[in-house]
Amino acid sequence: MSDENDGYEAVRANYPAILTTAQVAEMLDLNVRTVLNMAGDGRLPASRLAGSRKFHFSRDQIIATLKENTVTPTAKKVKAN
Repeated sequence: MSDENDGYEAVRANYPAILTTAQVAEMLDLNVRTVLNMAGDGRLPASRLAGSRKFHFSRDQIIATLKENTVTPTAKKVKAN
């Protein structure tokens, strides 16, 4: 399946290629502080320019991270009476 038809078309259409922390927080429905913590400890791919405290994020790397961490639902267990 090509990247253009992977279910993330709306994300690509609505967000620029390089994202701010606030944009990532909005995209992922997370608090900005959570995004900063996740970027700081490596759970989200991010870059920082030398001498800067701001993180910058690649939209496509964030999408790739979401794809890599997709949770597959498991079948519900039926309680025995």
